[in-house]
Amino acid sequence: MPIRDKIRPAAIAVVKRLVDNGYDAYIVGGAVRDLLLGQTPKDYDIATSASPEEVQAVFGRRGCRIIGRRFRLAHVFSGGDIYEVSTFRREPTASERRGRFDDDGIMIWNDNRYGTLEEDAHRRDFTVNSLYYDVTGKRGIIDLVGGIDDMRQHIVRTVGDPAVRLEEDPVRLLRALKLVGQQGFTLVPELNTALRRHTASIRLASVSRLFEELLKIFFTGRSLEIFTAFADYGLLEHFWPAMARIWNEPLGATTRHALAERDAALRNGGYSNSKALALATACLPWVVSRLQEPNDARGLWRPGNDCGPACSAAILAFYEGFVLPRFFSTRIRDMMLLLPKLADPERAWHCFQHREYKYGRALLILLLHAQGKDCPAVEALPLPKDA
Repeated sequence: MPIRDKIRPAAIAVVKRLVDNGYDAYIVGGAVRDLLLGQTPKDYDIATSASPEEVQAVFGRRGCRIIGRRFRLAHVFSGGDIYEVSTFRREPTASERRGRFDDDGIMIWNDNRYGTLEEDAHRRDFTVNSLYYDVTGKRGIIDLVGGIDDMRQHIVRTVGDPAVRLEEDPVRLLRALKLVGQQGFTLVPELNTALRRHTASIRLASVSRLFEELLKIFFTGRSLEIFTAFADYGLLEHFWPAMARIWNEPLGATTRHALAERDAALRNGGYSNSKALALATACLPWVVSRLQEPNDARGLWRPGNDCGPACSAAILAFYEGFVLPRFFSTRIRDMMLLLPKLADPERAWHCFQHREYKYGRALLILLLHAQGKDCPAVEALPLPKDA
């Protein structure tokens, strides 16, 4: 099947509308890479010669929203999905890079200098992410930096000096290792060296961006492989200190098992896409270890104990360094507090109407599987629609 036939029609419609209004526009980045690898992209990014304001003029205020300060771009709403539309950028000059009085002039604080397609290709992060696809014309795949060759060799190479690229935007540390964990790629030697030297700089990124990246990792279906790459390259201790502290401990083994089971279910399309459940899965063994009572044969705690404050404290401690919204921490706490009740056949039926019953049941099954225990009684609990 031709690549074009695999692209989501709504994404093609966004590109076509921009082209029809006189602008250049292409599918760009990870979506092109995934298509060439025979995978189905989760998101489609679009690069265009139109400025964010011009994009909004094409789609209207109801169909487009301009976001960002450091990197202004447009979110276009089409076919029930959101498409990120960015304007071609060029390399900022030294004076344009400087964003604060104490800035070293490398990290990019304001990336709103527009340019051409060629300039845009040479200022992206990695060669395999610097591929464009012309869905309306006849140019096909546009590769100006050798990305196709690198993809065939399964290697990750920066566009330009790796140290400079990582210093420009520390989140690129995560993205490089996501390619290692998710796609099985290998870092070229010069990027390997630069990345290991710069791992601590990940904390220069805003905590809100790091939390957003964490959520993205959970929904790759390869979170265990990605976090393993983080640990192997020394990034995990800076990105997620609490996870790094338990990673090589027995508690970490239980956590890895829970992540692996969730990843597999997610890849098979048979698992919830709840963000709260994803966050709860990662901290599940840790929170249980903080609350469990020595004499509880199930490794839990007695139902009814006032564990709410201690549970909340354990959740927040595990996600220290991220901005965990109260909406999520409250939901995770409520799921966790259901576990001892659901593990007790005489009490479980009282939980069937609880708003978090569905996810509490899923967490308890994950926990018992990760501990190597059979759980027929829990798996026999009715699914939410039947409860």
